[in-house]
Amino acid sequence: MSGLAAPIVVLRPLLPTSAEVLPFLNRIDATRIYSNYGPLCLEMQQGMARWLGAKAGVEGVRVVTASSGTTAIEIALRARALPGRRFCLMPSFTFIASAHAVCNAGLEPVLTDVEEGRFTLTPALAEAAMAELPEPPAAVLVVSAFGAPPDVAGWEAFEAKHGIPVVFDAAAAVTSLRRIGHQPLAVSLHATKVFGIGEGGAVITTDHALADRLVANTGFGFAGTERVSAERAGNYRISEYAAAVGLAVLAGIDAKEQRLLRLGQLYAEALRNSPCRLQQGAGTEWATMTLNVVIPRDRLEGSLARLDADGIQWRRWWGLGTHHHPAFRDLRRTALPVTEELAPRVIGLPFYEGLTEGEIARVAEALR
Repeated sequence: MSGLAAPIVVLRPLLPTSAEVLPFLNRIDATRIYSNYGPLCLEMQQGMARWLGAKAGVEGVRVVTASSGTTAIEIALRARALPGRRFCLMPSFTFIASAHAVCNAGLEPVLTDVEEGRFTLTPALAEAAMAELPEPPAAVLVVSAFGAPPDVAGWEAFEAKHGIPVVFDAAAAVTSLRRIGHQPLAVSLHATKVFGIGEGGAVITTDHALADRLVANTGFGFAGTERVSAERAGNYRISEYAAAVGLAVLAGIDAKEQRLLRLGQLYAEALRNSPCRLQQGAGTEWATMTLNVVIPRDRLEGSLARLDADGIQWRRWWGLGTHHHPAFRDLRRTALPVTEELAPRVIGLPFYEGLTEGEIARVAEALR
């Protein structure tokens, strides 16, 4: 580390303070309702739905909360995947939770490559992958890269053309959803996300029949008020305590988004003359908690060495691809040239509320 400069950590989540959550905890004490779709949970779902609908300019949005972003993907796939089919297309370049969710939904992941500019699976890549399969897939899982707005319109056209259901793993994209339709958008509410409650997830859709089914899937398959399982499901609900944090987050989410965008703009200005580029739109057009830079191949080793020498933490948030994990090494996959070339160079930089302009300058200097 140069001089006496303090280390810079890569991420420091910031959730509402205990004082901000306390009024909602007092309401739990008053009702003595602690889980099972209590009043705070329902208020959080409805509040999020109004907020998301206003941002996207659409009415009739439904939000179904779940125990994690991973379970949100799982129940969405269970509800939408075509019966009698086994394959689910998904990108290899994603957080490993995506593959676990596909498997937990009873499907077999088929790993695809991504488009270099947006780090994501595209309809054209999915069509090419389908041509290599012995049978049509049951579903496609489209991953939003680190919070980027998903191409909902493009995937609506894909589903209409091929009749294959699409589910979005939009884990970090809850504040950047610019279009919301019938296709379910599964989001994470983990502490490392812009809308973080500690642990949790949600599925967002305008399909009310699907939303009702998703609610049943979070609570043992019970439909309506009868305690009879209409289908196999699980217990994926959030507690009233998690909803209390969620309501406190909702009260300040717009201001938090703006603070993160201002921080992202500082990074963009600091890296203006750097050979390294930020992920397209990240931190400036849409908010994120995992800001990534793409480092040229010939500068990668030196840049990472300088970050290490100056005590600046960094991460490959998604590793080198799902196919490099032992648990998923034997999965069926297409050729992955973009993933193999891109993944080592996508580096997560320190990014969180409280990071100073001077610390950002230190990071930029290491990436000179």
